[in-house]
Amino acid sequence: MLRVVLSVVLVLGAFSYAGADAKKPTFVDDVVPVLKQHCVTCHSDDKQKGGLNMATFGVTMQGGASGAVVTAGDPDKSRLYTMSAHKEEPKMPPKADKIPDAQLDVLRLWIEQGARENSGSKVNVPVKPKVDIGLKAITKGKPEGLPPMPQLGKLKIDPILRARRPGAVLALAASPWAPIVAVGGQKQVILYHANTGDLLGVLPFEHGQINSLKFSRNAKFLLAAGGRGGASGKAVLYNIETGAKVAEVGASETDAILSADISADQTMIAVGTTTRLVRVYAIADGSVVHQIKKHTDWVTSVEFSPDGVLLATGDRNGGVFVWESATAREFQSLRGHTAMITDLSWRADSNLLATASLDTTIKLWELENGGMVKNWAAHPGGVESVRFSMDGRIATTGRDKLTKLWDANGAIQKQFDAFADLGLRVTVSHDNTRVIAGDWSGVLKMWTIADAKTYAIVDTNPLPIAEQTKLTEQAVTAGEAKVKAMTDAFAAAQAKAKLANDAFVAAQANVAKLTAEMAATQKAVVDHTNVVNMTTPQVAPAKAEVDKWVGMNTATVNKAAALDVTGPIFADTAKKIQDAAAKAPQNPDLANAAKLSLAVAQQQTAELVVVKKAIADGAVALKAATDKQAALGKVIADNQAALTAAQAKVVALPPLVKAATDAVPPAKVVADTANGAVTSSKVALDAAVAELAATKAKLERLKSQGTVAVK
Repeated sequence: MLRVVLSVVLVLGAFSYAGADAKKPTFVDDVVPVLKQHCVTCHSDDKQKGGLNMATFGVTMQGGASGAVVTAGDPDKSRLYTMSAHKEEPKMPPKADKIPDAQLDVLRLWIEQGARENSGSKVNVPVKPKVDIGLKAITKGKPEGLPPMPQLGKLKIDPILRARRPGAVLALAASPWAPIVAVGGQKQVILYHANTGDLLGVLPFEHGQINSLKFSRNAKFLLAAGGRGGASGKAVLYNIETGAKVAEVGASETDAILSADISADQTMIAVGTTTRLVRVYAIADGSVVHQIKKHTDWVTSVEFSPDGVLLATGDRNGGVFVWESATAREFQSLRGHTAMITDLSWRADSNLLATASLDTTIKLWELENGGMVKNWAAHPGGVESVRFSMDGRIATTGRDKLTKLWDANGAIQKQFDAFADLGLRVTVSHDNTRVIAGDWSGVLKMWTIADAKTYAIVDTNPLPIAEQTKLTEQAVTAGEAKVKAMTDAFAAAQAKAKLANDAFVAAQANVAKLTAEMAATQKAVVDHTNVVNMTTPQVAPAKAEVDKWVGMNTATVNKAAALDVTGPIFADTAKKIQDAAAKAPQNPDLANAAKLSLAVAQQQTAELVVVKKAIADGAVALKAATDKQAALGKVIADNQAALTAAQAKVVALPPLVKAATDAVPPAKVVADTANGAVTSSKVALDAAVAELAATKAKLERLKSQGTVAVK
């Protein structure tokens, strides 16, 4: 397939009006039929509204009461064309639909080529004022000052036309120093912000389909080239800040331009077309500076080197040539490709040239000797586009529907998600952080290089601002409802998670409690056993002590009872003996007996006192021994009872501990699930909030743009 893109463009652009010479229309052969059908009813020899007669070439060129209606060479200043195309009031024909586009194309091309009367007429196109944007010196690297950006209110915002569906992305370019991406379409260039995908402006290209876009090396200008297949080609240079047309070349082109580029010094524009010629135009006056006749097939790609020294061109037959920019002399012939050259790209230092071909390969060339330094198969089916990034990496896209990023040695670094259709054009953002590419179906994707993720899918067939605003307002309403639902879901997830976490904590606490209780019970068994074991041996000595005091107290009581009987007797006897001795003082034996009996009586009294004290002391000791015995018995009984209870509890607790332990993992699963749901809900909520914020910001931008568009 000889590049379907180019073939379709050329076929669809051909004139459908049967009377027109597609290459060199004349007044007599091509314009008169249009005028007879739509104009001479009001502008003829019989009737001349506004003083305008269009019955013949001469009177048509004279114009009417308001002046000339044809300015040879400039359709946009010719009221015959602008009024018929409904670009200027009053619209013609009055109170009728615009005449068919094919007939408008005839009028436009006839005027562009000098408004010839017939095939033998000499063309006399007035010399246009010269355009002076040439640079005295080419600056390497980023120019001083802020990079040029479209100025609010200067560029059109509403699309010039809205197709039934997006067209193939045939032309794509990124500013070398600013976050701007330009996409070519039917009769318009659409500018987007490279970081956000937001619409920045629309540039009109009334010449037809755009096949090529290139930024100037200082990023101040954008070159759009294309045209109408089989009819005409144009390359138009725009001021990127104001959208104003700076220059227009291509008067010599009779077919759509396939590729174009502006020289680094901003003095020349090189174009390639189906004529197999490379033409180099002077920007100053649109004249042809060089015409190169070397290619054997369509010239599909042209690009000046960044330093302005060389011009590389490629053709449909796989030929690649490098020329001296100043002289158009051949510098190198680069042989190696076996199929159509689809794209060319110079490295920023001008030392390497990358060529892309439908033979599936990317080739890198050094230009001093014209040697191939790298060659690799990049895309099965064919490579459609190649672009050096400012840091020397290489972005490509192709017929395998993939977009890729390579290092300078041809090693792949990133592969981005596939298109649904053939990849056609690729570029890299000014800061080397993003890759942008478009496909046959009109999808334009923007990826971040760091993570290879899609951050924007851009509409290459945008709606008018009013409709975009309406849809975005609806999206804001839907986004607010979504955020509310997400907020409610997040709150519900948090509440559920709290219950689950509380249940998990309670399950853990229950395990800890039962485990502690089990340990305490086991310790109690040991402690009570120890107490019983320690106390039991003390029972027998305590009983013996009680028995001892019981025996001793019995003997003491008996002795006291005896003394209670004998004491008074001995006292009475002693008194009687003393009384007898007193009566017989001369009887020494009686006196001795009185002493002895008194001593015995006193001894009995003293012994009774001692015995009574012993009885009291024995009672105290017996009580102490009895209390001790009772206390030991109580200790044993209490600890035995506690031991029995603890032993029963030790048997009962393990099943409870196991059940509590078994309940923890499910509770954790429930808690983890609930917490995961909270996290997921929070992520979804944050995403919805961010999406809503972005949509609201977009709405504000659209409203401000709409205000500018209304003005």
